[in-house]
Amino acid sequence: MKDWSVRIHRQEGSITVGQVTERNEALARCAALARYGVSEEEIAAGEVGAKDSAIYPDDEFGVVPAA
Repeated sequence: MKDWSVRIHRQEGSITVGQVTERNEALARCAALARYGVSEEEIAAGEVGAKDSAIYPDDEFGVVPAA
């Protein structure tokens, strides 16, 4: 298992929202969405916290090996 940093890429710049632990990049991306992703329904219902701590539906994001 390996630690991966989750980074969201927006116009304002890239931010790290946290880490996930998985065997490879593909699984790490899935884990990132499961942990940090929010749906349109959650946004409409006001169930979402700060935008800098979640992956929104239109966000581009990636995972990189954690240092």
